[in-house]
Amino acid sequence: MTKSRKISDDQVQLERYLDICNRVLDANQDRFPYNRIWAAGEAALEGRPVALAVVDEEPRAHCVVKLEGHHIEAAEGGGEAPPVSRLSKKYIEDVLANPDKYIADPSLIDWRWLMGGKTSS
Repeated sequence: MTKSRKISDDQVQLERYLDICNRVLDANQDRFPYNRIWAAGEAALEGRPVALAVVDEEPRAHCVVKLEGHHIEAAEGGGEAPPVSRLSKKYIEDVLANPDKYIADPSLIDWRWLMGGKTSS
């Protein structure tokens, strides 16, 4: 019998957050200046993955992603540890509670991870 892996609520929230980010990308893919920002981020990452971690006092959830074709996808970590961008649990919860606000104004999303740097929203 195969055991199913229990996914934490924090991990589910992180996956929902990434889904909203992809909705933001889809809804604004032709909108200046966001299309240029995302293209520059994609070029800067050159397909390299970035680790995202949800934190409050301690890490709550994490994943490794890459931006490809203006779409956030799951990625393998590869040999070298990818840079980690920290996202606060409070920020993730606000995005999940108000997705339309973030879709309408992509500048409210923390895109600093596109440059492979650390964030702490």
